[in-house]
Amino acid sequence: MITAHVVNALNKRLYENEFDEFLRRRHDFFVHQKGWRPPSPDGRERDQFDTDAATYLLGIEEGRVVTSARLIPTSEPHMVSEIFPHMCERSGVPRRPDWAEWTRTFVVPEKRSTGLRGTLTQLCCAVMEYALEEGLAAVGGVQETYFMPHHGALKWRAEPMGMAREENGEWYIVAYIDVNEDALASVRKILRVDNSLLVRRGTQVPFVDGMPVPESKRRACA
Repeated sequence: MITAHVVNALNKRLYENEFDEFLRRRHDFFVHQKGWRPPSPDGRERDQFDTDAATYLLGIEEGRVVTSARLIPTSEPHMVSEIFPHMCERSGVPRRPDWAEWTRTFVVPEKRSTGLRGTLTQLCCAVMEYALEEGLAAVGGVQETYFMPHHGALKWRAEPMGMAREENGEWYIVAYIDVNEDALASVRKILRVDNSLLVRRGTQVPFVDGMPVPESKRRACA
């Protein structure tokens, strides 16, 4: 089972090695495996959305980064608003501080599984837990369409913002998932866990600007 470490602009210094590993694994997945971007000379994949507004969940197991998620408030420039607005013809581009765009997810090859209790579902559980703690209403963004049945298997409600479209030979859709207690309970039941998967170290930044960090999280990062 992974632990999902919450990494932001203020505590990133505590995760120098893990964050570097995360960028290298991103490069392997999004450049070499998916072919989405040209190779980087330093072997690390970054884009214009890796800003101080981003919060990362680094899924660590046995000392290795095996999966990840990047969350950005949709009130900030994000991938859907800047690159894929044409895919939101149904509902328009979301621009809310309590909606998070969820991108840059990968699972290392040896941890990929068709089983519903695998690493991807563990990451989904951590994302939902984090989103619920931070008072978010929805998480999502542009994603390959094969994620939609996975959301359904978790009993999550995912609302498409528009029609699915083909990009570079693969099908994508923009969709956002409702954040609520039932969604977290459902994925925890599948994983057979009732404990938190999140690890919070160092300074914790509220995801929604202006919201206080709850006392429970202040204690956790002491």
